[in-house]
Amino acid sequence: MASLSAIRVAARCQPAKQALIFLHGLGDSGSGWSFFAEFLQRDPAFQHTNFVFPNAPVLNITCNGNYPMPAWFDIREWEEIQSRPDVDGFMKSLDVVRRLVDEQVQNGIAPENVVVGGFSQGASLALASAVTLPTKIGAFVALSGFSIINNKLLEIQNSVNVDTPIFHGHGSADPVISLAMGQSAHRFYTERCGHSRYTMKVYPGMEHSTSPEEIADLVNFLRSSLNLGQ
Repeated sequence: MASLSAIRVAARCQPAKQALIFLHGLGDSGSGWSFFAEFLQRDPAFQHTNFVFPNAPVLNITCNGNYPMPAWFDIREWEEIQSRPDVDGFMKSLDVVRRLVDEQVQNGIAPENVVVGGFSQGASLALASAVTLPTKIGAFVALSGFSIINNKLLEIQNSVNVDTPIFHGHGSADPVISLAMGQSAHRFYTERCGHSRYTMKVYPGMEHSTSPEEIADLVNFLRSSLNLGQ
């Protein structure tokens, strides 16, 4: 399998036993989240963890006047995001996620020790992967996430990860991906797709970013999902 474009941070202690794959948001790159590897690797619990921060291709974004920027899929309308979704682009990026998971498994990581996460656009892919990945993994993470291509996902969903833990953190003051959009995603994945271990936590006053409180909750979630102890 050809190597996919990504910032890869190897586990400090070998052999690696866990892997976190984290997808960036619109206009960003893998290096934009690589700080998270350095942060977690200060904790002995994550010394055996590989980190992968993929780079999205550059696409012309319709709602931004066709301006080219790194993106996992086109955004045609923000206000009615489900009305004309970029199904083909989204499905291609979902395949990238699958290949990245396969890459870690082929490198010796047990599937139950792999986590797929993301921020904003990347979070929408992480959530969709919870219904499309053919492999049962350890957990999914969505920071400031939303749902898209819902009808397509209902057509192709499987139940492999229906009881896999999902953590969704969202700011109450997010001006880009509104809290209502995040709550809509929570309803879709729990009510329509049947995911039983989906935890959504709202952070008062947080905008389209993260916060120390959210990161602390995420670390605890990762520890619990990967059985790393406290």
